[in-house]
Amino acid sequence: MIKLETERLIIRDNIESDLQELYKLTSSSLEMKYMRSTKIETLEEAVENLRESIEESKKEKRTKYYFAIISKENGDYIGAIGYAVEETSPNGKLVDLGYFIKHEYWNKGIVTEAGKRLIEYAFMEDNVSKIEAGCLMINEKSENVMIKLGMKKEGELRKHQYHENEWKDRLLYGILYEEWEKNFVHF
Repeated sequence: MIKLETERLIIRDNIESDLQELYKLTSSSLEMKYMRSTKIETLEEAVENLRESIEESKKEKRTKYYFAIISKENGDYIGAIGYAVEETSPNGKLVDLGYFIKHEYWNKGIVTEAGKRLIEYAFMEDNVSKIEAGCLMINEKSENVMIKLGMKKEGELRKHQYHENEWKDRLLYGILYEEWEKNFVHF
């Protein structure tokens, strides 16, 4: 089991007792407003998602690193963060980062704090060479997280994602190991 820590957070592999909190979060129209492909409708879907995450955490060669974000202060389940391996080469992995948290924790730097620690893990311990992420252009809070994580804007996809009955633009961000090492590693 992977367990990472920050000043305020524990970032760990999912466990069975996360089910109810994961279900409440991923079935919420508010928290999942911009994550329609991740939003679920039924408890059965949450059970299947959690089962897949737990099974993946036991594999020697993982392709999905999905973690719960837990408050150190009170043990509350805050949300989720993780990445999926998109491509593997002898020079490292390309991964896609994603995150979502409960609305009561918005605007507190939680995702940025968790993201910085997860990026450190990816680059230092998991042979990742590039991390990419994206969001709808109208999701300024998510874009700001990517910027705070040191990611650079790599593109705009025009009318790329169907959301709330219209096609909307999507932004792409990325960070290379070399950029992170130069700007963010402090030994």
